[in-house]
Amino acid sequence: MESRTLRILELDKVIAKLDAQASSAPGRARVAALAPVSRADEARKRLAETGEARRFIAAGAQPLFGGLSDVGEQLQRAATRALLEAEDLLAVALMAGCARRLRELVLGREAEDYPILHRRVHWLVPHPEIEKAITSAIDETSGEVKDDALLRLLKARRAMRTAQNDIQERLRRMLSDPNVQSALQDAFVTVRDGRYCLPVRSDRRSQVPGIVHDRSGSGGALFVEPQAVVELNNRIRELVAEEREAILEILGNLSTRVGAAKDDLSAMLEAAGDLDFWFAKARLSLAMNAIEPLLDDDPKQSGLCLLQARHPLIENPVPNDIYLGTLSDELRLTNDESTETEGNSSLVTRNSSLFDVLLITGPNTGGKTVVIKTLGLLTLMAACGLHIPANAGSRLAIPGAIYADIGDEQSIEQSLSTFSSHIKQIIHILRRAGAGDLVLLDEVGAGTDPDEGAALAKSVLRVLARRGVRVLATTHYGELKQFALSAERFKNASVEFDTQTLRPTYRLRIGVPGASNALDIAARLGMPPELVQRARRYLGKARSEAETATVRLEETQRELEEQRLAAARERAEAEKLRRDYEKRLAKLESRVDKELEDAQREAAQTVRKAQDEANAILRELRGASSGGRESKQTEAARTRLKTLRERVDAGQDKKITREIAPLSAPRLPNPYPKNGETVRLRSLNREGILLSQPNQNKVEVRVGALKVQVAAHDVEVVEQPRITAGGVAALRLSKAVSVPEELNLIGKTTDEALPELEKYLDDAILAEAEEVRIVHGKGSGVLRAAVQRFLGRTRAVREFHPAPPHLGGEGATIAVLSGPDA
Repeated sequence: MESRTLRILELDKVIAKLDAQASSAPGRARVAALAPVSRADEARKRLAETGEARRFIAAGAQPLFGGLSDVGEQLQRAATRALLEAEDLLAVALMAGCARRLRELVLGREAEDYPILHRRVHWLVPHPEIEKAITSAIDETSGEVKDDALLRLLKARRAMRTAQNDIQERLRRMLSDPNVQSALQDAFVTVRDGRYCLPVRSDRRSQVPGIVHDRSGSGGALFVEPQAVVELNNRIRELVAEEREAILEILGNLSTRVGAAKDDLSAMLEAAGDLDFWFAKARLSLAMNAIEPLLDDDPKQSGLCLLQARHPLIENPVPNDIYLGTLSDELRLTNDESTETEGNSSLVTRNSSLFDVLLITGPNTGGKTVVIKTLGLLTLMAACGLHIPANAGSRLAIPGAIYADIGDEQSIEQSLSTFSSHIKQIIHILRRAGAGDLVLLDEVGAGTDPDEGAALAKSVLRVLARRGVRVLATTHYGELKQFALSAERFKNASVEFDTQTLRPTYRLRIGVPGASNALDIAARLGMPPELVQRARRYLGKARSEAETATVRLEETQRELEEQRLAAARERAEAEKLRRDYEKRLAKLESRVDKELEDAQREAAQTVRKAQDEANAILRELRGASSGGRESKQTEAARTRLKTLRERVDAGQDKKITREIAPLSAPRLPNPYPKNGETVRLRSLNREGILLSQPNQNKVEVRVGALKVQVAAHDVEVVEQPRITAGGVAALRLSKAVSVPEELNLIGKTTDEALPELEKYLDDAILAEAEEVRIVHGKGSGVLRAAVQRFLGRTRAVREFHPAPPHLGGEGATIAVLSGPDA
């Protein structure tokens, strides 16, 4: 990418925002070296790194990079057996400690969730022994070697402190001596050349015998080392030499250990710098509410689709949709134009023709330049591996190169007019741009005669289009609007402008040319009406009518777009309701099957229990008979028992099945059941409580804890259950308990709500409800917290979670029940 293009599109300002997110010098070095790539696979790899780092942060992890500094030079010197100073060694230890903590943080998460981060932290080979050796020997606060790092260092420093105390004591006594005091310039002790001295007046030099080490700036005082402390000063110098030798031994040993681990430490530094860079990109993505765009591999064949794109350098930008090139029939919408499906987004059909050149028209200050700069900058950001401020589903192609001619680059020094500077840049673009490149032209052909400028612009755009170059160009020329209507692979577009407020809305309208609105804007800015009317006459009737038609077309297109979005939202909502109904129906059918199986099993158990009891009675009768012989009554009972057993065996072979009755029966039961009566749903073979009378051939029935809407003719009156000799197939279990699907506790205190909740859960368990909804409202959160604490310690509740937005969100809690045996 050309540096001029990067400057015009202001990528450097986005890079500055990224630099502010980096935490260390290695991370900032990578930010400074960041440049766009021209291959989709490379950009996709960079975006994946950013996306995984963002998910890592969003999951609650907070990587810290304290202590990470660029110690590459120190590691290189240590590998050549050079001696590192204490502060250099401490920097190496802090870097190693930071890298070790990063490794532990990332490896504490599942590798399958963060494969890229896991692969990178494997290069963070920990060396805790080097960390410990350095931090044990060097104080992290002062950066000095510690006294106890080596025994002879400790002895030297203790002896040095003793000698220094002795010298200071002797000098303090001399300062108290009247003979010495009269010879001093000032009564204090100073150090010159590492030796303790007194400031002696030049004219009293003979009163203080000793060695002169320095003279004051005025020459009025000499810094004399008194003879009484010369030997002690000599001793201190010897001890200083011993201290330095001990320190050199410590630093040498530590430097050798660092040099031996140079390869591991260098790889650690490199990986830690990469991680800081990745997490800086992730933090910038979160700050901009950005997304990872989809990338197409072939920029010559792919399309461009930016949904609700925002310029990252404009405060409170207006979201904008930008389309260019070959588009698929399905574009992903999010936020306010979506409903919940996979990934919290929905697919909405939008037909789009094929085009390579998008010609944007509209008034001055209408936002045309903002649109093309937004597209260019977001494309560069994606090529750098940065997320873009747009909605999910946005799609880009990474061009081989981006060329831009935006803004006035008039040069007095080079004798270039505005037109000349534009032409010079366009010639440069024509020489270099090829298939798959992206060209952005602002006010193409401007700065000269409109007819000649429009002709030149058409020629340039046609040549670029035939090469397969993608072009976004802005213009005021009406002739170019007409040209785009007929030229192959050209498309008109306009940026919406509010003539009432004289402000752009920054909404891009595809397929409709924009009106200049120059006369309307002039009138609203205070131009005398007679001048505006005269200008309209000069403009000519045909031109005026064309401008009026363009304005009306813009309004019509805007209305159609609003209607399309409204229809899309309604379709999405209908689709959501359909999916929700199918999900509930499938769940209901599953519960029906389970209850029928349970009924069969319970019935069989009941009959087997009856058999056991009957056998026990027979044994008692047999034991009571005289002589061990059975009475006729007992024998008859045995015969009946045998018959009963045969019937039971025959009944156990039968399967209780659920048959779905056809829904086409149009007749309603006569008389129709009353509200509150028990009815059966033919289609589900399931009993429930009727809640409403037929309305547009629909009724509402509560089945267990669920309310369902069914066709009115699907309901039939339930006859009283009977147990016949037909065995298990004739046995039916009637559930007498039914509860509403939700409990509303709003307005109740905690003491009032919890007993009511406990009773409600008991009823729900008896009704075999699988889940219920407790409505507690948001409020201060006290009632919600009490309800959720109660649910958490209740064995009957398997799990609970906040309700989805359409069922109350944070104002309600969904409880999944464990069942009556819990």
